[in-house]
Amino acid sequence: MAGITGIQYREVDGLQYPVLEGTMSEETVMATLGKYGRMAARDLQENDPDRYGMMLLSGMLLPKMQEVQEQAETLHEEIAEKLVQAWMAQDNVNPYDTMKMTGLRTQAEMEAEEEVIREVIHQMR
Repeated sequence: MAGITGIQYREVDGLQYPVLEGTMSEETVMATLGKYGRMAARDLQENDPDRYGMMLLSGMLLPKMQEVQEQAETLHEEIAEKLVQAWMAQDNVNPYDTMKMTGLRTQAEMEAEEEVIREVIHQMR
């Protein structure tokens, strides 16, 4: 018997019990995800624990968080590269100046991460 939410149920003594054998545990989901996927999952768990629980039990948490992770990583790369290019042009930085480029890239990575957290991780799902 399939429920409204796509969860399978089995009947025992007239009562319906969800079939959870095919779902992954929370620890397995978190271990499978990368940094941004774990951040998004924790954010969802803190802000909407009921939805988090339903997604975990229905097996939809991992695919959704993997999608968020991919989106976040792509945006992070784009933002960081744009910042580095803009700052290089603005400060007329020699691309072979290792120390200056390392500093620019580190700063760009930090700012890109902040932007990704604001734009992707904290979105309501």
